Amino acid sequence: MIVPIESLRELMFAACQAASVPEGKAGCVVDHYLAGELRGRASHGVAKFCFEAQFFSQCEGPPRIVREHGVLAVIDACREIGPISAAYAVDVAVDKAGTLGAGVVGMINTQRYGILAQWSERIAERGFIAIVMNTSRAEATPYGGRTPFLGVNPLSFAVPTLDEPAVADMSTTLAPMGALWEARRNNGRLPSDCFVDAAGYFTDDPDAARSAVVFGEHRGFAISLLVQVLTGSLFGFPMGPEVADTWSTGYTFIALDPSFGGQVDGSAEQNSKLLDAIKGAVTRDGAPVRLPGLASIQRADHALDAGVVDLDEAVYRRLQARAAGDFASD
Repeated sequence: MIVPIESLRELMFAACQAASVPEGKAGCVVDHYLAGELRGRASHGVAKFCFEAQFFSQCEGPPRIVREHGVLAVIDACREIGPISAAYAVDVAVDKAGTLGAGVVGMINTQRYGILAQWSERIAERGFIAIVMNTSRAEATPYGGRTPFLGVNPLSFAVPTLDEPAVADMSTTLAPMGALWEARRNNGRLPSDCFVDAAGYFTDDPDAARSAVVFGEHRGFAISLLVQVLTGSLFGFPMGPEVADTWSTGYTFIALDPSFGGQVDGSAEQNSKLLDAIKGAVTRDGAPVRLPGLASIQRADHALDAGVVDLDEAVYRRLQARAAGDFASD
């Protein structure tokens, strides 16, 4: 169904008010999940807002640094709402990068957020190279496997340019777990060859699915394993099957100042030059090579120009329920 963006915004603000989100924080929460929806990431947009809203009232206090050494810091988010704790972690990483050349920040005990790109972009907009990632419960298995032992381990990076930051945001699984959750709620089917059942065979049945499949076969598995370590043992956080719930999930925010690597001036110019060269490249079919993240940003710009977004009707009803103070119904 076609819904005016402002109507979505109003309902999301009403849901935040019903969940007792402080007025000064609601804008950060609404803008974050709405950005995911506008960029075409439906599993990380309004649907995820509706799911996460049931936890908003469980916040125990503002995030705080509990360990710190040089460029490293560990944050206890005190069960803060995901976009709010992420914004705090970004600020800590950026402050350290501005002083020490790098900020490597781990965060735990937080509610979840949606897309990662918003946080890597925020770091890159300050002139730093950004890497943002997190793990999850052990819900992913390599290609051909049947035993889940990795998180879905999404990864985003962004680099400053002379224009907007260039950004990539991806799961290290072929499809996000949000696709499974939504299929179960709506009695839908899963995308082909992205999830496996308990025996390790591909399935499009959301009730039979037990694991998401890591992309790229063995190479993708290696990347996912690296993300697991950088969101886990680097900070002493749980990994793999030891990640029991939302509160034991690890998040990492990295900001790198290119001037500390010897590139005093011109890093953004170099990045822009590289991107221009890529834009001039073509595929064997003559089409331009697509830059990571570009389609999502263009989709958001188009939606904002039109003032409307296409939203699943079941998700819209769920959002109306949240706005009315119902955080349990699906």
